Amino acid sequence: MKRLTIKPLTGLFLLATMLVLSGPAALHAQLVTNGGFENSSTGDISATGTRGWLVQFVNTITPPPVYEIVSDTVRQGNRALKVTVHGLGSNQWDIQIVADSLPVRPGATYNYTVWAKAARAGAQVNFTVGNYSYAEYKAIRPATLTTQWQKYTMTFTVTDNQTIIRAPIHFNYAADTSNAIYIDNLQIVDINAGKLPVIAEAESGVRGSNFPVLQDGVVSYVAVATNFITGGYPGDTSRMITYQVTFADSGKYNLYARVRVGAGGFDDDSFFYGNGFGVKRDTATADWIIVNGLASAGFSDATAVVGGPGALGSGVWKWVNLKNAYQSTPGQPFVVNIDSLEQTFQIGGRENGLDIDKLAFGKTSLSFTVANLDSVQAGTSETPVDTNAIWKGPAIASGMSKFIGCSYAGTDTNFTKYWNQVTPENAGKWGSVGVTSDTSQWIWTGLDAAYNFAKSNHVIFKHHCLIWGAQQPTWISSLDSAAQAGYIETWFRMVGQRYPDMDQIDVVNEPLPGHNPPDGISGRANYKNALGGNGATGWDWVIRAFTLARQYLPNTKLLLNDFGIINDNGATTSLLQIIDLLKSRSLIDGIGVQGHRFELEGADTNMIKGNLSRLAATGLPIYITEFDLGNLGNSGTPNDATQLGLYQRIFPVLWRHPGVKGITLWGYREGQVWQTTCFLVRYTGTSRPALTWMAQFVKDNPVSVAEPAAIVPATFELEQNFPNPFNPTTSIRYGVPRSSQVTLTVFDMLGREIRTLVNEVQPAGQYTVDFDGRGLASGVYFYRLSSGSFNAAKKFVMVK
Repeated sequence: MKRLTIKPLTGLFLLATMLVLSGPAALHAQLVTNGGFENSSTGDISATGTRGWLVQFVNTITPPPVYEIVSDTVRQGNRALKVTVHGLGSNQWDIQIVADSLPVRPGATYNYTVWAKAARAGAQVNFTVGNYSYAEYKAIRPATLTTQWQKYTMTFTVTDNQTIIRAPIHFNYAADTSNAIYIDNLQIVDINAGKLPVIAEAESGVRGSNFPVLQDGVVSYVAVATNFITGGYPGDTSRMITYQVTFADSGKYNLYARVRVGAGGFDDDSFFYGNGFGVKRDTATADWIIVNGLASAGFSDATAVVGGPGALGSGVWKWVNLKNAYQSTPGQPFVVNIDSLEQTFQIGGRENGLDIDKLAFGKTSLSFTVANLDSVQAGTSETPVDTNAIWKGPAIASGMSKFIGCSYAGTDTNFTKYWNQVTPENAGKWGSVGVTSDTSQWIWTGLDAAYNFAKSNHVIFKHHCLIWGAQQPTWISSLDSAAQAGYIETWFRMVGQRYPDMDQIDVVNEPLPGHNPPDGISGRANYKNALGGNGATGWDWVIRAFTLARQYLPNTKLLLNDFGIINDNGATTSLLQIIDLLKSRSLIDGIGVQGHRFELEGADTNMIKGNLSRLAATGLPIYITEFDLGNLGNSGTPNDATQLGLYQRIFPVLWRHPGVKGITLWGYREGQVWQTTCFLVRYTGTSRPALTWMAQFVKDNPVSVAEPAAIVPATFELEQNFPNPFNPTTSIRYGVPRSSQVTLTVFDMLGREIRTLVNEVQPAGQYTVDFDGRGLASGVYFYRLSSGSFNAAKKFVMVK
């Protein structure tokens, strides 16, 4: 029996160690240690061997073969194996190199791939894989090489009970004499390797001292012990965890996390993860991605695909696809190269109410259900995106006198394909900027980005907002009124100096009682008195805010903004009182009325029309400032049909009204809207039916600088008042087909005239008249429209 010279295996212990550290997915990782020879030094290895491989040849072969690691002829990376054959033995395996001690699972199937070429065409080698009893599972025998790199592949199944196998490559062929053969990048991987999620238990990393391990039944998890939310980074290394992750395959990966949001909801739902692989700096914003808003994201049902942001709340363990959760910048895939399957990854703590159980990486080309991630199961190929369903522009209201815009909360390269107006969402609020009483430390980054984005793209910019009882600096309420007044004026002055070319600004947001004035009630900021309190007008504090705004923002249109207005006659009346005070002082340039789904989804369109007309009668332009529609109650799985129906009922009323000069949506991308069912563009980039319909409706109903003429009715028309019953005001609509003397009168049950609302010659058109019933007793009344031979009457009811 001929004797083989066997060179030592140096990588077996390291491979076993790597598998232990890599966790549940390790058995499915690349089985060949140093399969691309990247961990070897260049030079002759005939006598020394190299990591992961056995160099073997019969010691009687003369001259003996030469095994070298080279860097000048490689298929991938920086290293390859060169085998030069001189003398020959009797068997194909008398000259071989063996990828040894490969861990496998009995019954599992694996893909084998290797690249090879020769200095001279016609060389032959055997690529084999088998057990230690020399039984082969599969072989390519022989493979004839060319002078160009070629890939050789086979699939094999471990048909016995072996858990450690070997993969020899044979070179003992006559065609190889005086030839050089090159081998590179041998990979043996489970056929599901690239489809399996790579799991890291949160507590398995190297933890900083501020990251204790906690227990919930059988679940071990981590949660940072203290808050640190003022910066875009963890703050120090004690708030960081470092993981070493081994991947089975190269490619692009999404990051998932199994988390639980604490009782604080949106105050317990954020953390950081590294912006790419590698060791990150603890105080460098560019090194980290902020994940926020997890209180309204995630999936827990076993069959649910963890694709979009989801809509689960607090107190439940759930999986989140971090690419589609709220982030400081859009989530980018993690890229794994074939020669760098082991990677360092880090997370950082932000809010101390967020529990983290597991992290997972999954191929971007695959979809994973909750069960796939929980049980480390293969993902499935994602359905190809229908590119025809992706809006390609231009902006929906491009070239029109009315704009359709959207809130802007970060980098979005597609924004101007949809919208021609920008409003910063949270970034413009004083609470986001004024994080400390030291004005030199105020954070303007987000607001700068939105303003610069609007200016560079030549779209309308509206700042939101200066004064609001919610989301204000936490420190302002503890100061006395004089100090508060000084900071308020500083805030106005700094905004005016920093953004001199703003188009519009919400000076005061939600001032009506019970909404969000800065009155200190229900946790709101408490500085209304610093602005003058109610005073003689009842609204001195609002007047003072607008006076300061006119002083420090002289070139910006000043708006008053509130919610629950056009769906409520009484609220419209209250807002008009403030508007009249501001208008008489030349302090207001426009009216903002929010259009959230909870205001409009159940509202009567006649009431909306009537209240828009009441506001338009001031002569000020109206802007729908925070428009969103989705599911009724914002509950359940987002329903395309429900959203479409709401858009078709509500949007035309707003768009067609001549007093409305612009509509701003409050977010449009899945996972980036606070009312989670109200998005218009899915995370895949495709449009929901409501967006497609809205774009076509605007195209079919364009507005230019000259508003379209009012529709002239064919006959006299008298509509039912709305609301009915009413208290104390209601709106009456009627139509006049030609210029006529028109009388509109109110009577009681006995036929006595109560009030004449109209008595004049009116041109043809549609009219709305408001009736104020204050001073009348509860009961049934009538209103009658008369013109020539035309007479019509309707009944309405006053209820106190």
